[in-house]
Amino acid sequence: MKKRIALLLALSLLIVTGCSKAKDPEPSSDGAGGGAAAELNVLIVSDLEPLKPVFEEYGEANGLTVNVESVPYAEIFDTIEVRMGSKEDTIDVLVADAPLVTNYTAKGYLAAIDEYVDSASLSNITEASLAGGTVDGNVVALPLYSSCVNLYYNKAIFDEKGIAYPSYDVKERMTWEEVAEMAKQLTYTNEEGGKVYGLTFEQIDTPYQLLPLSQSLGGEQYISDDQTTTDGFTNSAEVAQAMEFYGNTFNEWGISPNIDGSESTGYFSSGQVAMFVGGSWNIASFDEAGVEWGVAPHPYFEGGKEVTPTGSWYMGVSAHSKNTEPAAKFVEWLTTDNDTCQKTYDIMHNLPCNIKVLEGIESDPENEGTVSALNVYEAMNTAMARPQMVGYEEWQTVMQETYSDVKNGADAQEALDSAVEEIDGLIGKYQN
Repeated sequence: MKKRIALLLALSLLIVTGCSKAKDPEPSSDGAGGGAAAELNVLIVSDLEPLKPVFEEYGEANGLTVNVESVPYAEIFDTIEVRMGSKEDTIDVLVADAPLVTNYTAKGYLAAIDEYVDSASLSNITEASLAGGTVDGNVVALPLYSSCVNLYYNKAIFDEKGIAYPSYDVKERMTWEEVAEMAKQLTYTNEEGGKVYGLTFEQIDTPYQLLPLSQSLGGEQYISDDQTTTDGFTNSAEVAQAMEFYGNTFNEWGISPNIDGSESTGYFSSGQVAMFVGGSWNIASFDEAGVEWGVAPHPYFEGGKEVTPTGSWYMGVSAHSKNTEPAAKFVEWLTTDNDTCQKTYDIMHNLPCNIKVLEGIESDPENEGTVSALNVYEAMNTAMARPQMVGYEEWQTVMQETYSDVKNGADAQEALDSAVEEIDGLIGKYQN
């Protein structure tokens, strides 16, 4: 962890010092960033390569060339840091992971695009998704698609213990307290002598899937409004209460296996875990393993708020681009146009942010009772973005280690108090 934080610190110090059919863009000639563009250069992560034909279609329809550069996931973040940190002007449009939008804006990587995007276009996407690309009231990025997490369960294990399946109905959503009690009944030694656990998270120590616990309790802010300190926020009573619950699943109650996150899907697929909090991208693995699974809404704390994680890849315009307006119109078309969003959904099958596409999924009789329909409901009713902060990378790195410490028995409040001290030391460089 210390090596990783040192690398982040060094890299950041180097950088800080150094819908209805959208109309085709009309290139202007009113100054920097607004000239007519003959081509647009787009930097994406390799996961998005299937969308290249859509990008090219836009270019053909608007008399320009869209050059797409694809970078593997393992390299995309460093690539952005190096090339945007050097103020390279050969990138017009770039991909951004949802929680890094604020960080990229603070570093001067992303341009505000409000003046180029129609308000009607913005109304085509969900409120939570739009919020994820808005910094200090300015739209700096727009979402390609989103994500969701559900509670999956192994029917065979439930049948063996004679326990009723969790309800699919969002009106009968289980509380975390109920899940914990059920998980205790589902934790046992099977006939082969193997241990079966009641519950696991897919991403065992990652904020994306664990933040909804504290958000459900009201812990929705993790840094001060002026972005100077996490003390009193990341270590608030609500966050500590959620962290204590998380720790109890491994220690006091013993209902969760103390494993690495890379093992969690395999534990569920092999029948070693009864309930699995994770994403629909795991379903193929479940089916391949022959698991007879069911799905239920994401839990919440009794008396708390129903919250689900959200966010994925966003598209923004480089602050160093010489084609700001044409690039912004491309981003607008790609992420908000109803027909285009339907097309990208048909290609990628990821949870869309476009309201019309979401409503189409929800109203399709074939989707009744499916994960897709459940995710649409969550996207439009319970989704909450990860915290916007300039030092999200540093914050997440420390929090992952903190979750791991609590998993291994550390006191939740003490671990969080130590975490905020470390985080504040790391994000101090952004105050300049």
